[in-house]
Amino acid sequence: MSTKESKLKRKKFFGARFTATISVAMVLFVLGLMVLGGMTAAQLTSTLKERFTITIVASEGADASFAPRLATTLKGQPYASQVKYISADSAAAIVARDLGEDPREFLDYNPLQPSVELQLRAQWAHTDSIADIVNGIQQAYGNRIERIDYNKALIDVVNSNLRRIGIALAILATILLLISFSLIANTVRLTIHSERFLVNTMRLVGATKWFIRKPFVLRNALSGLIAALIAIAAIAGFLWYLFGSHSGGVLQGLMLQPVPLACLALGLMVVGMLIPAVAAWHTTDKYLRMSVDELYLI
Repeated sequence: MSTKESKLKRKKFFGARFTATISVAMVLFVLGLMVLGGMTAAQLTSTLKERFTITIVASEGADASFAPRLATTLKGQPYASQVKYISADSAAAIVARDLGEDPREFLDYNPLQPSVELQLRAQWAHTDSIADIVNGIQQAYGNRIERIDYNKALIDVVNSNLRRIGIALAILATILLLISFSLIANTVRLTIHSERFLVNTMRLVGATKWFIRKPFVLRNALSGLIAALIAIAAIAGFLWYLFGSHSGGVLQGLMLQPVPLACLALGLMVVGMLIPAVAAWHTTDKYLRMSVDELYLI
């Protein structure tokens, strides 16, 4: 073989490897964005649920220290996300601000009672759990509580809609994941297809199956790692484009969580290495079982 032909073959080989690596990187980029969107949606769901407020109003017969003690007790409960004590004067000030008129001025006394606002952790922000919590508080404090208010209809609607969105995202993520696996595996098969006769030659001269598979598996795993790093860099660039020049508010806070982003990067590297390696192993094994005539027919 002449030097020119050898250089041409090497050029074609590295060109094919480069194309395959970029193709895998594009698939991983789309997959990474989908996973990032799913993680952001999950965090947004938790944030919305933790903003549901249960208002516990003390009765007129309760002593002045009851509401502050109740707030302190609730802060120690596992279901409590945030607990806020509102004194009678603070409640009157809120009403005056909202209505534009202070009820204390024309009644000569404050008709409002102190209260406690309870916000739950996301896993407890469901109708059944809230009902159990409310019943437990009512049974524990009896007539010292005038009423407990929360918007049950709103909670039901929000949870129902979030459940539907979650199911839709899960289905979409599963479909995209299967498509990604298929595209990456097919890309690897195409790169090994051109070397199927080399595989057969190595088998004929007595090389073991592991000796033949090893370079293909390692090479594709390395290409997958490079593709994953390219995809991670592209996702980082995308996030910088979204939030680099200006603040994204709540969305920025949800998407730029260090731990989830680190897990996403690690996951992309694992997937980027694992799928090409497994596909290379399977494809090489298939060519090892074929005869020369069968290799010409595929």
